[in-house]
Amino acid sequence: MTPVAYTTPLPDPVQSPLDGTYAKIDPSWPQWWTCLRCADYRPAGGIWKLRFDKGVMRIYYEVTGWRSLASFTVSGDRLYLFNDAYCPDVVGGYRWKMEDGVLKLEVVDDPCSFQLRGRNLSNQPWSSCPPADEPIGADDSRQEPPGCEDNPVTPATTAPSNLPVTVVVHGGDSRFFDKPPDVFAHANSADSPSPEGIRVTQSRESIPYGLNRILWWEGDWIQVSTELPFTSLGVQFLGEPQTGWARVLFDGIEVWRGNTSTIWSKNGRHGGYIEISGFSAGAHTLRTESLGFDYRPVTVASFGFSYQDGVNEWATNQRIEAGDYSQVLPARVIAGRPRGR
Repeated sequence: MTPVAYTTPLPDPVQSPLDGTYAKIDPSWPQWWTCLRCADYRPAGGIWKLRFDKGVMRIYYEVTGWRSLASFTVSGDRLYLFNDAYCPDVVGGYRWKMEDGVLKLEVVDDPCSFQLRGRNLSNQPWSSCPPADEPIGADDSRQEPPGCEDNPVTPATTAPSNLPVTVVVHGGDSRFFDKPPDVFAHANSADSPSPEGIRVTQSRESIPYGLNRILWWEGDWIQVSTELPFTSLGVQFLGEPQTGWARVLFDGIEVWRGNTSTIWSKNGRHGGYIEISGFSAGAHTLRTESLGFDYRPVTVASFGFSYQDGVNEWATNQRIEAGDYSQVLPARVIAGRPRGR
């Protein structure tokens, strides 16, 4: 797509000193919710990409897929933006400076989207991304700045062999299973205290959101500990399509990892319940960590506890029997068979 000349003619499609692709990783809170009319250009955590190409500026927020485009011209150290669909009558002015492959933009005057465009473009430097056909690095391999990768390397999803426990991945919200957990502890225990004998702790930098906790950036872990005589423990991931990758550890041993948004989805909700059983009585800790490689938030809703037989969500569960726990797809049996009613 190309801009529309709303109030200002399109510039000539000529090369400028800014032409190229840039990226930044915003460390502020990411957008983990869905809204019908989110504020355009609102700074939010995660990967942002910016491209200048012969009079056309394009910007893209990788977490939600939000994007915009506009016309631009460069005159000396001034950058002018116009023909933006979110503010078609506005011409925004910036000072620009390029140093060591980093683009810095300073707002001169840009009222677009209640000044949010200016805040977004100037709140931190933009790293220059090398062209796709340009090798970099001493060994001729590409080592792109963070955020520049079009396809980040996906973590391996092969479980350690001979796990000491049984892991079952259930698609859906465990509160509405045919047989739900006997006890729940909300992830945001600060607002909803945990039941007696159950202790939820988390990174101080994790984000409280209602009864949930958002794992992101340095706030990348949450865990629950108990000595009560449960026979299974589980963690409930439940959020929006843009939630990311996590791993689950039981007593310090990694038992599952995967993309939390692809476990299951229905009516805009994504996630599932990772259940661990087959352990002996005693003190146990179930920990969840965001893998963070994709700079996406991970929404942890709760922890569940069962006294016997575990949960049963007969139509969409998948069993993992100490071995392969490759990425889960809805209603797909990875190993074993679904439980009956």
